[in-house]
Amino acid sequence: MFELELKNPDELVIKTKDRTVNINVVQSTIDANLPVGTIRGAGEFEIGDIAIVGISLKAGGIMYRVSIEETKIGLVGATAVVEDLDELGPIDILGTNNAKFVSIVEPKVVIPMGNMDFAEVKGSVKTDRHQKVKNRAALPPVLEIWKMD
Repeated sequence: MFELELKNPDELVIKTKDRTVNINVVQSTIDANLPVGTIRGAGEFEIGDIAIVGISLKAGGIMYRVSIEETKIGLVGATAVVEDLDELGPIDILGTNNAKFVSIVEPKVVIPMGNMDFAEVKGSVKTDRHQKVKNRAALPPVLEIWKMD
């Protein structure tokens, strides 16, 4: 089980039993309170039970694929283009500021980030500051929007 919270429009906080990881898609940073400090840039990182892949975008910046147990989370910022999305692979939860990406990635859950106008995304809206995810099987069967502010 893990918990998700949107700290600001561009930063998702992921909390597991043992770790808290902040991923900022605008600054392309991962902050997990590690001795090495903040992680910047692309690469593969394991932080406790959280596996993160930072993927370089064609126009600059980084998008992230996060794996917790069997759940896959994609975090895609403003510099991404449609062609970049192939690198994400299948995603269960998508945090993005671009409503067009939702129909391409086809996640079970969308977390609107930045200034995303999610009105054009068809799905039920669940509003709560924090969202707990028990496991992948507990995610909604049809698209749900988690508005976290």
